[in-house]
Amino acid sequence: MYVRSRSETMYQVILHVMVIIVAIASVFPLIYVLGMSLTTQPELIARHYFVIIPHEPTLEAYRRIITSPLIWNSFLISVIRSVVGPLLTLVFTLIGAYVLSHRTLPGRNAMLFFILATILFGGGLIPTYLVVKDLHLIDSLWSLIIPGLVDSFGLLVIKIFIENLPDGLMDSAKIDGAGEIQTLVHVVIPLAAPALAAIGLFGVVSHWNSWFDALIYLNDANKYPLQLVLKNMLTGQVIGDQFRQTMIQDSARITPESMKMATVIFGILPILCVYPFLQKHFIKGMYLGAVKG
Repeated sequence: MYVRSRSETMYQVILHVMVIIVAIASVFPLIYVLGMSLTTQPELIARHYFVIIPHEPTLEAYRRIITSPLIWNSFLISVIRSVVGPLLTLVFTLIGAYVLSHRTLPGRNAMLFFILATILFGGGLIPTYLVVKDLHLIDSLWSLIIPGLVDSFGLLVIKIFIENLPDGLMDSAKIDGAGEIQTLVHVVIPLAAPALAAIGLFGVVSHWNSWFDALIYLNDANKYPLQLVLKNMLTGQVIGDQFRQTMIQDSARITPESMKMATVIFGILPILCVYPFLQKHFIKGMYLGAVKG
């Protein structure tokens, strides 16, 4: 029977305590935001605007969000962006990685150099804006998708992953008469699914949380994604007459703070719902990327 030494026991205790502290520090902001979103105005005032567990919780803030056309319109825009953007990014990134994985490709080293340069050096805000403007994408949803159409880092990760696949798989596919597209679809994609899932999840989270590019490229407030609407709410900017009128009418039951916190919860729910389904592939993809790279 194995008996732990005193030093090893102390190490395990300290390790568990540190993990518990980190877990509490990670979960506490979410609990605080959730509690604030369920708090009525009288209780919020009585408890000095710091509520973790409300005594008389109310769903009034969430009901107002669900019935607000402004929130639903921005939510739909964020969903479209977070679905179309990562899908197109995966398609173009995968094609580029597969092409560059061929060691006999002419000019391969030069192309890899320029791809690496885009990771190390950004184009800058003004040059990027001028490019988007010259492409006539200002005030268009495509201005939020096309500038990030290729993930350079993901391209290098997938390229290295493909290069480490057994040569016999590619050779057997060619012997069976498969072309490049068939090899990519039937051989590479099934084997690279974990890496693709990891990169795709990064893309979904990035698109869902982005608001600065929408602030720069979009002039029409009706095209704002949810995160930009949330940012405007948190900074106290005017986001719509109907929404402001609703807050005035219901000021006795809900407060701007409750609406802000409820919108935060409403904004993170889709990611919380999607992540469990991709967690297995995400962890495996990260592991493969670390080992293969």
